[in-house]
Amino acid sequence: MWMRIAAALTVAGLAGLLVTCGGDVMAVVGDTGGGDAADTGSPTPTPTATVDASGGGPLPTQAIACAPGGATDFDSTCTVERADIDGARLLTVFHPDGGFRRFEQLADGSGLAVVAGADELTQTLNGDTLEIAIAGNRYRFPATTQ
Repeated sequence: MWMRIAAALTVAGLAGLLVTCGGDVMAVVGDTGGGDAADTGSPTPTPTATVDASGGGPLPTQAIACAPGGATDFDSTCTVERADIDGARLLTVFHPDGGFRRFEQLADGSGLAVVAGADELTQTLNGDTLEIAIAGNRYRFPATTQ
C-alpha cells in the first residue's frame, strides 16, 4: 500500500513540475544518457542554445570549420555562438560530439583568449581566417584585419 501511495505522490509531483516548467522537465527526466555498458544512468549534459541577456530569444549561431579531437581535415560541423557579457565578447564553439570550448575576443583585436582551462592556445592569422589550435582541437574563425 505504501508503494502505491509513494508512486501516486511521485506522479502527482512530476505532473505539477511539468505544468510549472512548461514541459521542459520531460527532456531531462526521459534522457538517461547513451545506454552503453559504461552508462551510469546519469543524464548526459548537452549544451543548449543560450538566451541573450536582453531576453530576446536564443543567440544566433554560425557554422565554422573545425578539426576537433586531433582530426587532420577541417569540416563545418562546429558551430560558434557569440555573446556580449559584462563588456566582454565571448565565443562558445560547440563540437558535433557535444563538447564545447569558450573563448574571449580580445578588446585590442589581437585574437582570442581561452576563458577557462590551462591549455596553451596558438593563433595564426592567414588572410581573413584566424586559425586557433588548443588541446588537439583546431578552429577557423572568419577575421577582419584593421
